[in-house]
Amino acid sequence: MSIYDVNINDTAINLFPPDKRYRNTIAFIQALLRPLQWLRDLFFGSYYGGSTALPYSAGTYNYLQQVRYQKKIYASLIDGNTDLPTTSNWLLIQDNFIGLQERILYNGSKLVLEYALNKEFDSTFRQPQTPSGIGDTVSDIYITNLSSSVVGFLIGHTEAYSSSVGQTTSADKIGNNNTFAYANNFQINIPTAIFALTNEQAVRNFVNQYIPTSLNYTVTTY
Repeated sequence: MSIYDVNINDTAINLFPPDKRYRNTIAFIQALLRPLQWLRDLFFGSYYGGSTALPYSAGTYNYLQQVRYQKKIYASLIDGNTDLPTTSNWLLIQDNFIGLQERILYNGSKLVLEYALNKEFDSTFRQPQTPSGIGDTVSDIYITNLSSSVVGFLIGHTEAYSSSVGQTTSADKIGNNNTFAYANNFQINIPTAIFALTNEQAVRNFVNQYIPTSLNYTVTTY
């Protein structure tokens, strides 16, 4: 059981000694604590397990009805609410619609990161093909690993993998005359229609949470 799975009604009962658990007394205490249960359900229910609220669309919303808007979760504070979720008629209850229980499992491995990207940007994740060819090919947002390339002076163990050095010349520049270059390790491919709803910085802000800082990548549309 998680620390977020708190049932105030059960707690009210457990706090009383067994010989003092009269029905009327427990009902009275539970009524006093009901606002705490409401707050727990409102904030921590979706914080840990994730929200199932539908994306916001122009329309009318009732009191406490929840919507997802710009990846955040809002609850309406009035009946007949037709405002955008950014107005005072809405209460921000979650900064991220993906629950903590799921987000802590994300990491920088290719398959996991592809799943996370498609979840974050409302696109479709597809399982890769098995060796027998069962399954789909690629997800809407997919990652391509890039081969590394070495440019500059080479020092190797064999002649074939070493640069030549003469009295006044060498096969390539040696030392500080070489510029330091960042090699891109992978490429994130995003459909143009999905990328139009976000931007590169938003993609990088999400991805940088889960990959080692030594890795570099590009973001491209298709």
